[in-house]
Amino acid sequence: MRSTGRRTMVNKIWWHEIKRKWSCLKSEVPHARLFSEPRWQDHVAVWYLIYRWLIFLSWISIIILSIFEVGSYEPQGNDQKWAIYLTNWDLVLGAAQAFLGCFLVSRRWKSQRESNYQPDNLVFGKLEKVYWFLFVATSSIAIGVTVSYWAAVYDPKIHHVDPLNILLHVCNSILMCLDVCITNIPFRLKHFWWSVAIVTLYAIFSLIYFFAGGLNKDGYDYIYKILDWKVPGRTLLVCLGGFVFVVAVHCLLCLFVKFKDRLHMKINEKRTDTSSRSDNQPPVAIKRIEIIV
Repeated sequence: MRSTGRRTMVNKIWWHEIKRKWSCLKSEVPHARLFSEPRWQDHVAVWYLIYRWLIFLSWISIIILSIFEVGSYEPQGNDQKWAIYLTNWDLVLGAAQAFLGCFLVSRRWKSQRESNYQPDNLVFGKLEKVYWFLFVATSSIAIGVTVSYWAAVYDPKIHHVDPLNILLHVCNSILMCLDVCITNIPFRLKHFWWSVAIVTLYAIFSLIYFFAGGLNKDGYDYIYKILDWKVPGRTLLVCLGGFVFVVAVHCLLCLFVKFKDRLHMKINEKRTDTSSRSDNQPPVAIKRIEIIV
């Protein structure tokens, strides 16, 4: 009887602690400067400004090439169907978040040249919120698009490993992974639903498109073969698997960012220790040599 009472009390304390930590995380707002500076610097250097613009131009270039099918071995010319594919939704999301990143970094780079500029005075506004949402969601979706395409969609009898295919289904993930490594944007486990929301929206779109009689580029009444709503049971399982996968990717990205932050802290601690030791060292005695002429 006593053991049961103790167990109940421990469970109540444990549950209360979880709710307390969750409420703390819910109210915690990241600083606005995190969205406009690289992880390893506390200011916007010229290299980072150039890097942000190169990333944005890369996304825009891939979109243009995909619309006009430049780099495809067998262009089909059905550019009116471009917007129905999840791959291209990912490209639009990538370009949107890259543009916002460019804008924030460019604005800060211009502001920090002023004499009275203080980065701690930056305000976390709507622009930063939208950028945060798009960046975190696109990171998981880009990896999900790459893995799902090569694992479940790609058919060597139909598709070609041409330059355009590599740009659409490999470079999208490379761009986002590179950004995750370099930027200072926080990832939190509770935001797993951001990418799930976009994937859910696409699943609903594909269902509406099916009932509206829409066809894909090849003339079939589905966008992807694995999303064939004539087989609703299998398609629902595919959607569920997609939700689980993007959540798993989000969790892995959170762990990676946590590791990156700890690595940065350790490097900073070592630098601080080294500088403090050098400051506390007694001055080296220098012998005075007199020259007698």
